[in-house]
Amino acid sequence: MAPIQKECDYLVIGGGSGGLASARRASGIYGQKTIAVENKRLGGTCVNVGCVPKKVTWNAASIRETIHEAKNYGFSVEETKPFDWNYFKNKRDAYVKRLNGIYEKNLKNDKVEYLHGTATFKDPHVVTVTLDDKTEIDIKAKKILVAVGGYPNLPPVEGAELGITSDGFFELEHQPKRVAVVGAGYIAIEMAGMFHALGTETHLFIRQDKFLRTFDPMIQDKVVAEYERQGIILHKNSSQSKLEDAGNGKKTLHYKDSNGEGKLEVDTVLWAIGRAPELEKLNLEASGVKTNDKKHIPVDDYQNTNVEHIFALGDVCDKGFELTPVAIAAGRKLADRVFGGKKDARLEYENIPSIVF
Repeated sequence: MAPIQKECDYLVIGGGSGGLASARRASGIYGQKTIAVENKRLGGTCVNVGCVPKKVTWNAASIRETIHEAKNYGFSVEETKPFDWNYFKNKRDAYVKRLNGIYEKNLKNDKVEYLHGTATFKDPHVVTVTLDDKTEIDIKAKKILVAVGGYPNLPPVEGAELGITSDGFFELEHQPKRVAVVGAGYIAIEMAGMFHALGTETHLFIRQDKFLRTFDPMIQDKVVAEYERQGIILHKNSSQSKLEDAGNGKKTLHYKDSNGEGKLEVDTVLWAIGRAPELEKLNLEASGVKTNDKKHIPVDDYQNTNVEHIFALGDVCDKGFELTPVAIAAGRKLADRVFGGKKDARLEYENIPSIVF
């Protein structure tokens, strides 16, 4: 069966925060015929496996710490029952699902056509979208935005697939009693902190003797010292050689750190070693858009790629700010410039703050 034919002014590939912000502004404010395509859940990393469920989990961890400290402030509070991880997960999932629905409703309100499917470039102006029922739609677009986001990497370690990534953290049905977190960026540090605060014995493996290397040295020193004070077990100057199934649902991590070679039996290994652009299924070569050696799409200050009518923003581009408010602001500025006549509209990437929980 031949693909269905559609045309639009603006095709947005990726239903994350940046793509949706740009699509809604182009359609809702500037009246452009806009189509948004997403093959997972609306909201992207932030809503589904990032900021939102992370902050909900952080709140739970914070509450547990407050209960623990309450007696020091004159409150007679006792932890009568252990933390019910599964109950909490179900409540968190329901909250995220509600947000997915709100995002879809917002698209409808702004008259953005939403297609749930996988987008693949056919040529620089035509993108084939394969829907869930395998129906194919060829969309010819005057302007195209690539905002497909990224995914968490696995390391080149034997048996790495036996562990989970940050995505898998939010799929855990039961709380691990002992966990190994590998990584030194804010994702690893946040998840290690939450595991520990909720009562899991937490081992944090870092490549050097400090973590959060993109933050101020003072912050690095203070947080490392605080994690050690709290009882998180830091394995400094570490590397991992193998992860294997130990049976009974356990995993054995083989490693080397400052104290020499060792192995650790845990319930879960969480890899948080970095992220990569989600470009594999896009057939970007057919569009003519170039990528750099890290597979990100280079853009100028106005989100332009090397192809005149194709733009990129968010985690997939090379600006280096994988932050939701940044993607939203960039998406809105792009729509203002391309469709609103504001020729100088762009996001200023200088002096953008970030935070670690």
